[in-house]
Amino acid sequence: MLFHFSSTEATAAVHSYHVPWFLYAGVLVALLGYAIIEYKHTKHDHVISFQEAVRWSIFYISIALLFSIPIFIFISPQAGSEYLAAWAIEKALSLDNLFVIGLIFTSFNVPKSLERRMLNYGIAGAILFRLIFIVAGLELLKRFEWVSIIFGLILMRAAWKAFQEAQGGHELEEQVELTDKKMWKVMTRILPIHHGFDGHKLTTVIKGKRMLTLMAAIIILIELTDVIFAVDSVPAVLAVSPDRFVAYASNVFALLGLRALFFVYQAVASKFWALSWALSGILAWISFKMIAAPLGFHVPVAISLTVLAVLLGGSVFVSLKWPRRAQKAHKLHIED
Repeated sequence: MLFHFSSTEATAAVHSYHVPWFLYAGVLVALLGYAIIEYKHTKHDHVISFQEAVRWSIFYISIALLFSIPIFIFISPQAGSEYLAAWAIEKALSLDNLFVIGLIFTSFNVPKSLERRMLNYGIAGAILFRLIFIVAGLELLKRFEWVSIIFGLILMRAAWKAFQEAQGGHELEEQVELTDKKMWKVMTRILPIHHGFDGHKLTTVIKGKRMLTLMAAIIILIELTDVIFAVDSVPAVLAVSPDRFVAYASNVFALLGLRALFFVYQAVASKFWALSWALSGILAWISFKMIAAPLGFHVPVAISLTVLAVLLGGSVFVSLKWPRRAQKAHKLHIED
């Protein structure tokens, strides 16, 4: 049966695979390789072209998919399927995050040449925060089965917000504006922020006082918004991958390609208007899984992969088949 009830299903919801040491090493090598590549490329700030972004996106997507092969071989086909599903979910949900980052860059008139460097700082922070969130989330699920229902309700709320965004156009922008205004006001009260760039320095001295540059402040704002998005994306990943290594590895490989995907998404976002509907459907589906899990209602990961493929592939087809006129995004008005 594709769907079945089991009295022990919820108890076994959180499990740990036997992961060979070289797979852990593979994740570390990927992180080190990314750091080296970006260190070399950010020695001289430059504007990223669409063609360059596409090449790097293909590269990082290929690396992520190739990493699933040893997971299939050396852990299990189940673990490999969970990795692919979790990676695809994180990649899809990151689109809203990229949209918000684009709005923040526009609001503060960030020079194009600095965007790559700032995104790398944001990705580094996200990789650390996701580790904390995933470990904490799995620990909660292990100790309290009913937490899965709480996660499901969080995702249901996220699905409703995504549905409203797909229907209304600028609701997300208004929500982001309100949220970021509040965070920015708190930041400016607590932190000594100089409202200007100083090359790519994170701190500068103004009238003898050490202050954060605007670049550093925007990076902090991006990190805070990523934490907000992680509240949605981490439970979604844990819904299909209740193993610490698989969940985190899928997040790492999804995040490593986020910088390149940002520049691609900025260029083509208006063409794929139906993705908002797909994201709403994905969140609703995962919400159902999380709420049903403690009741012993198990959905095989293969079904989740199929649902993901149908929703994402269908949204791309619909977007290309019935194109819509691009709408100009509203600029956020985040004031001091």
